[in-house]
Amino acid sequence: MTTPLDSPWKQILESYFPQFMAFFFPEPYSQIDWNRGFEFLDGELQQVTLEAETGKRITDKLVKVYLQNGEERWIVAHIEIQNQKEAEFGERVFVYYARLRDKFKREVASFAVLGDTDASWRPNSFVRETLGFNLQVSFPIVKLVDYKRRKEELAASDNPFAVVVQAHLAAQATKGKESQQRRRKQKFALMTMMYQRGYSRQEVVDLFRFIAWVMTLPPELEEAFKKDLIAYEDERNMPYISNIEKEGEARGEARGKVELVIKLLERRIGKVSEETLLRIKALPIEQVEQLGEDLMDFTGSNDLAEWFQRFAGS
Repeated sequence: MTTPLDSPWKQILESYFPQFMAFFFPEPYSQIDWNRGFEFLDGELQQVTLEAETGKRITDKLVKVYLQNGEERWIVAHIEIQNQKEAEFGERVFVYYARLRDKFKREVASFAVLGDTDASWRPNSFVRETLGFNLQVSFPIVKLVDYKRRKEELAASDNPFAVVVQAHLAAQATKGKESQQRRRKQKFALMTMMYQRGYSRQEVVDLFRFIAWVMTLPPELEEAFKKDLIAYEDERNMPYISNIEKEGEARGEARGKVELVIKLLERRIGKVSEETLLRIKALPIEQVEQLGEDLMDFTGSNDLAEWFQRFAGS
């Protein structure tokens, strides 16, 4: 069964695809000419996946890259985050290969990252034999559970996916109410480790969003975690996450003010049009506050129209 981890994995892959390949598949990574760039081809992949009838959807990306020898290749990077075996996984990889190869006349290579907890399940091929006809498709896979034995390697790596793997494994190891305090400590340790190792602001922010998604906490523990993290940032003058929180609070406060002004306005002059609502929501927060003060003198919709002419320039 695909878990809610699907979306954060997809987002982090889009942000750090070269690092993803370097961390999990170093040999193929070395054969790609990264100086020529790469391109996500989700539209092309969607054409194939909509036609496929191979069971559950997975997180997948289609990426066009160039090899060091100048040849063009398309790579399908499958990221499977699930909690149990799936007999059809190898067949799905083969079906994607065959459909992409047939539809676009391109060479295709598939790579799979498996986040389940069953160390013995390693679907890295699809094999069929019928009346002397033999078919075998093999593809490289990575099992995240294997990194439980490679903690020192993870701790020493500055690749963002070292943090991704640590967060994924920590989330699996701290399920259940009795483990939430331990999850909070591990979550804090992962964040502080990034500051200590000199991760860039953007990396810290992106990885914080991944960690926050996969290592959710009860509200009271989440609040305590953020309080500790912001205090840690203040001590080191690195307000990465605290700025995100402040920006989020400011946006939330602004939305609240707009909603309140609209309610007061409609109580004063009656229901306003959708167009008017959009105009109010587009106002700078200072003008919204001004409207909140002035609407107490309104007696009808004409007053609002005049107000827009005087204060909003229309």
